[in-house]
Amino acid sequence: MEVTTSLTKIKKMKLTIDLKYALLAIVSFTISVMTLTGTADKYIAFAGELNAFAFCVMGLMLGLLMTMAAVEKVTVGKYTLIGKSK
Repeated sequence: MEVTTSLTKIKKMKLTIDLKYALLAIVSFTISVMTLTGTADKYIAFAGELNAFAFCVMGLMLGLLMTMAAVEKVTVGKYTLIGKSK
Protein backbone atom coordinates (compact mmCIF):
# COMPACT_ATOMS: atom_id res chain seq x y z
CA MET A 1 0.00 0.00 0.00
CA GLU A 2 1.43 3.35 -1.02
CA VAL A 3 1.00 6.57 0.96
CA THR A 4 1.05 9.83 -0.94
CA THR A 5 3.19 12.77 0.18
CA SER A 6 0.17 14.85 1.19
CA LEU A 7 -0.89 12.24 3.74
CA THR A 8 2.52 11.98 5.37
CA LYS A 9 2.25 15.55 6.67
CA ILE A 10 -0.85 14.74 8.75
CA LYS A 11 -0.06 14.55 12.45
CA LYS A 12 -1.36 11.81 14.71
CA MET A 13 -4.86 12.00 16.10
CA LYS A 14 -5.43 11.75 19.85
CA LEU A 15 -8.79 10.55 21.16
CA THR A 16 -9.82 10.93 24.82
CA ILE A 17 -12.63 8.66 26.06
CA ASP A 18 -14.65 8.90 29.28
CA LEU A 19 -14.84 5.39 30.68
CA LYS A 20 -18.18 5.64 32.53
CA TYR A 21 -20.06 6.56 29.35
CA ALA A 22 -18.19 3.93 27.35
CA LEU A 23 -19.21 1.23 29.84
CA LEU A 24 -22.84 2.39 29.69
CA ALA A 25 -22.69 2.17 25.89
CA ILE A 26 -21.35 -1.39 26.07
CA VAL A 27 -24.12 -2.38 28.50
CA SER A 28 -26.79 -0.77 26.28
CA PHE A 29 -25.56 -2.51 23.15
CA THR A 30 -25.35 -5.83 25.03
CA ILE A 31 -28.96 -5.53 26.19
CA SER A 32 -30.06 -4.69 22.63
CA VAL A 33 -28.26 -7.71 21.20
CA MET A 34 -29.76 -9.91 23.92
CA THR A 35 -33.21 -8.62 22.94
CA LEU A 36 -32.54 -9.30 19.25
CA THR A 37 -31.41 -12.88 19.91
CA GLY A 38 -34.24 -13.60 22.34
CA THR A 39 -32.04 -14.11 25.38
CA ALA A 40 -33.70 -11.18 27.18
CA ASP A 41 -37.05 -13.04 27.02
CA LYS A 42 -35.78 -15.30 29.80
CA TYR A 43 -35.51 -12.31 32.13
CA ILE A 44 -38.15 -9.86 30.85
CA ALA A 45 -41.71 -10.82 29.92
CA PHE A 46 -42.64 -8.52 27.03
CA ALA A 47 -46.36 -7.97 26.30
CA GLY A 48 -45.76 -8.40 22.59
CA GLU A 49 -43.25 -8.36 19.78
CA LEU A 50 -43.70 -4.64 19.24
CA ASN A 51 -42.72 -3.97 22.86
CA ALA A 52 -39.57 -6.06 22.46
CA PHE A 53 -38.76 -4.18 19.24
CA ALA A 54 -39.23 -0.79 20.92
CA PHE A 55 -37.05 -1.93 23.85
CA CYS A 56 -34.32 -2.97 21.42
CA VAL A 57 -34.50 0.31 19.47
CA MET A 58 -34.35 2.36 22.68
CA GLY A 59 -31.33 0.34 23.83
CA LEU A 60 -29.59 0.96 20.50
CA MET A 61 -30.34 4.69 20.70
CA LEU A 62 -29.04 4.85 24.26
CA GLY A 63 -25.90 3.00 23.22
CA LEU A 64 -25.32 5.41 20.35
CA LEU A 65 -25.83 8.46 22.56
CA MET A 66 -23.52 7.07 25.25
CA THR A 67 -20.89 6.36 22.59
CA MET A 68 -21.06 9.97 21.44
CA ALA A 69 -20.93 11.19 25.07
CA ALA A 70 -17.90 9.00 25.77
CA VAL A 71 -15.74 10.97 23.33
CA GLU A 72 -14.35 13.84 25.38
CA LYS A 73 -11.70 15.28 23.11
CA VAL A 74 -10.35 14.71 19.61
CA THR A 75 -7.17 16.51 18.65
CA VAL A 76 -5.21 16.41 15.42
CA GLY A 77 -1.86 18.07 15.82
CA LYS A 78 -2.46 21.46 17.39
CA TYR A 79 -6.15 21.58 16.44
CA THR A 80 -8.95 20.42 18.73
CA LEU A 81 -11.89 19.02 16.76
CA ILE A 82 -14.15 18.00 19.67
CA GLY A 83 -13.85 19.22 23.26
CA LYS A 84 -12.14 22.15 24.91
CA SER A 85 -8.61 23.14 24.05
CA LYS A 86 -6.14 24.03 26.78
